[in-house]
Amino acid sequence: MATMSSAAVEMISKEIIKPTTPTPYQLRNFNISLFDQYMPPNYTTVILFYPASIAADSTGSELHDDLGLLKRSLSETLVHFYPMAGRLKDNMVVECNDQGVDFYEVKIKAKMCDFMVKPDEFPLNLLLPYEVVSKNFVKEAQVIVQVNMFDCGGTAISLCVSHKIADACTMSTFIRNWAGNTYSARCGGAPTTNQNSFPSFDSASLFPPSEQLVFPSEVPPTLVSHPTDDSRREKSVSKRFVFDAVKINSVREKLPVLMHDNYKSSSRPTRVDVVTALVWKAAMKSAPSDDVLPTVNHVVSFRKKIDPPLPDVSFGNLCAVVATAVSPGATVTSRNDGVEVQEVLEDQLAELVAQLRGEKYKVKGDKGCIEKIFLSFVGGDNALWMASWSKFGFYDADFGWGRPVWVTTDLSIVEPNQNLICMMDTKCGEGIEVSAKFLENDMAKFELHLSKILELF
Repeated sequence: MATMSSAAVEMISKEIIKPTTPTPYQLRNFNISLFDQYMPPNYTTVILFYPASIAADSTGSELHDDLGLLKRSLSETLVHFYPMAGRLKDNMVVECNDQGVDFYEVKIKAKMCDFMVKPDEFPLNLLLPYEVVSKNFVKEAQVIVQVNMFDCGGTAISLCVSHKIADACTMSTFIRNWAGNTYSARCGGAPTTNQNSFPSFDSASLFPPSEQLVFPSEVPPTLVSHPTDDSRREKSVSKRFVFDAVKINSVREKLPVLMHDNYKSSSRPTRVDVVTALVWKAAMKSAPSDDVLPTVNHVVSFRKKIDPPLPDVSFGNLCAVVATAVSPGATVTSRNDGVEVQEVLEDQLAELVAQLRGEKYKVKGDKGCIEKIFLSFVGGDNALWMASWSKFGFYDADFGWGRPVWVTTDLSIVEPNQNLICMMDTKCGEGIEVSAKFLENDMAKFELHLSKILELF
């Protein structure tokens, strides 16, 4: 882990950004949904990296230095995302009192590329607000923004949003709206007025909150139980792995066309299917023999699966966790005898994909079905937790500096889970970048087994 000497962090300013206009009285009490109530009271983070801009505005200053414009457009965006400027009360309602979001301006005495190519020396958590890194517990502000300015002229915007009110899809909707408003202002236009890009607040009416989950003076329960065994308190590490389109397609072409009783037609595995299976397989091989990862818990957005479908801009946590158990036929082999091993591996990967697809297929139909899946889920400390942020559009967030060159998240601040995977698109949209978090010893084995598996394709 890097020390502060690797990249000195200088706080330039801290302020609160409030909506441009007050939230109407009739919208002041925003009920969160049943699913929101079950989410942990911590921040979900995304970091967007923008290189130095060669363009300049009329004042001669570089565009990325125009923090005033960022703040004004953020204020305008909060008018439509008013729960984000409020404060959560009793795990039941957000008081939309316009107390605002925290906005930090930070100078990073290092180059942006250092954080992209030297993660061991320049950890991503240096680009996150201190309180998020130190305790990652939402007490007041539901949103914290930190604008990191590098010596090279590049900028990284860190967005930290309370998981009690938003999932990754909602985060993307918010940041793309903010970026769109900033872009319009740079061009001399008015804030974005496309009604289809504004959030819709459907979740609480579809999934009303429960009075039984009101907690006025304590932290609400989460879906993930906390480990109590001291042996599980080993140091965990986070790393990223990039699967390019060539490798994904190589694996994809070797897997059989999937057939499933619940499907009307056969289909090839998706990019996310392929990477999920590869990561899952490597994780199973990496687990100690007495502590096998028996299940993968995959977070699935059900906006398009519910009947009738919800728009992508639906605000809140509209996702469920599907658990897939490893079948006896998917046992791990340690042989390395060429073609036979590759054929066995292909069959096993296809089986893993088929199992996961079968579970995802169950997330469909009416809200009663989804609620049953959600509430019947029981988390496990040793399971592999996976989430895909693919096709969420984070790379479309153009503040007037062009699209980000890299979008990522930081899993190092997420506790107590050790076995975490988050998948995101690469900038070209064809590859998949995996952020992974495991116990330190497990990570070394995971890297080794993943490389051996990929050598077979």
